[in-house]
Amino acid sequence: MTAHHTSKHWHIFRHGLATHSKTGYGDKILTAEILPEGIPPVKRIGAYLREIPYDFGACSEFIRCRQTAAIVSEITGRGFVPDARLNEQYQESFDAVRDRVRAFVIEMQQSPHQHIWVCTHGIVIAALKHLILTGSFAQKDELDYILPGEILVIHAGESQVIRLNGD
Repeated sequence: MTAHHTSKHWHIFRHGLATHSKTGYGDKILTAEILPEGIPPVKRIGAYLREIPYDFGACSEFIRCRQTAAIVSEITGRGFVPDARLNEQYQESFDAVRDRVRAFVIEMQQSPHQHIWVCTHGIVIAALKHLILTGSFAQKDELDYILPGEILVIHAGESQVIRLNGD
């Protein structure tokens, strides 16, 4: 896959804060919900995106992403389609994650959508960033992702992070 520096505008954000654990979700990986303190940054993402053009939105099927997307949808009036290719890594190899995210990126690059919003998880954000910008994703880059309350904006071969988490 080669990088496509098209006119596509990507706005990618992580689900709202769903754990304080430094070691991940444990047995709650599939069921963790947004914590109450995770909601205000998501509302700020919604307020920011309300002013941004939109053609298509997609989110992970995991509840914390569906909750985050629902809050953003309520503020913006724009929807998100759940897509298993955006799910958190769970009982699968790095290569499997990379391949499913690559399939999503290729589909979006071939679509007529110019303004794409995505709500997903850390490793998937890292994969999206590297696949969109460079056409490849290596295991050394799997932690290259944003925090909850931030938006990764990718356009014309460049990326920037919009920080709305209040820090």
